[in-house]
Amino acid sequence: MKSFIKYVCLYLVFLLPLTTQAEPTGTVIFQYPENDHSELWITNLEDTTKARLIYRHTDTIWESAAQKDGPLVVFVSESDTDDHPPIATDLYLFNRKHPDVKARNLTQHRFDEVVYVDISEAGDVIFTNWIIDPPPPARDGIYLIPHQELEKPFPNAIPLVEGLGTRVVWSPASKMIAYDHNSTTHRGIYTFDLKKPKFSKIDPFGKIPTFSPDGKKLAFYDSGLIYVALLADPDNQDIIVCEGRSVRNIKWSPDGQYIVYTTFQKTFAAPVKGGAHIQIFEQFDRGVHFDWVNRRYSKGYPVEPKDKLTTLWGKLKQ
Repeated sequence: MKSFIKYVCLYLVFLLPLTTQAEPTGTVIFQYPENDHSELWITNLEDTTKARLIYRHTDTIWESAAQKDGPLVVFVSESDTDDHPPIATDLYLFNRKHPDVKARNLTQHRFDEVVYVDISEAGDVIFTNWIIDPPPPARDGIYLIPHQELEKPFPNAIPLVEGLGTRVVWSPASKMIAYDHNSTTHRGIYTFDLKKPKFSKIDPFGKIPTFSPDGKKLAFYDSGLIYVALLADPDNQDIIVCEGRSVRNIKWSPDGQYIVYTTFQKTFAAPVKGGAHIQIFEQFDRGVHFDWVNRRYSKGYPVEPKDKLTTLWGKLKQ
């Protein structure tokens, strides 16, 4: 009898499909990676061939970030003035509720080179600035534009952190930011608690930080590896080996199951608990910069204006 039961169990093991981890899901806004790089598109990761154009800017879009569960998108592009140096960049605000309205220039040539940007769920904007020929009182560092300032003609940008930084991101609760510092004396990954206020050094070498959805962990990149550290115990780290060493961006998926990273050529989703890396945005021959627009997975395109999204990627391919 025992032999018969054992035989049945083995038979069922081979008969039933193996359990696999679900592929990454969610709605994202991304910078179209071809042509002049001046477009923002929206798609569900379930089928990126159904991506839709939502905004076309006048110049190249370098970096962008989407408001979670909201209509606002912020992005970095070249300054829209002839009397500013060509290398100069500004910070722009686009509202998906009004797709026919041109994006507003929030920084208006008051900074030399806006490098990276993020926006909180409430609409508070943070960005990093590099100084080439500083117009006082602007200087290298991280700046905050509170959401109450966004509709003003000249939104006030409050300095938060001094020094040469690149990436800066909000925590899910928007009470903390994480950033990487590039100076020789302060290089590494830091967090800054805006409520206390308090600085914490997480790692001496990493860059490109991203918070886990529960805000308890921080992932960052260094030399072909993604490190996942507990904020309560930064020395407690897990390691993910990347497919390629030229990682330019990493994001944590809303369900906390994946860390998605972008190289120059491809975009991969790496399971946090281990496993094969899944390539996404396979229709493109280069990596895609994107941001989730939902805190949790949702089927539709949040705040999608009806009859305003213009072109499907699938139609372009035809």
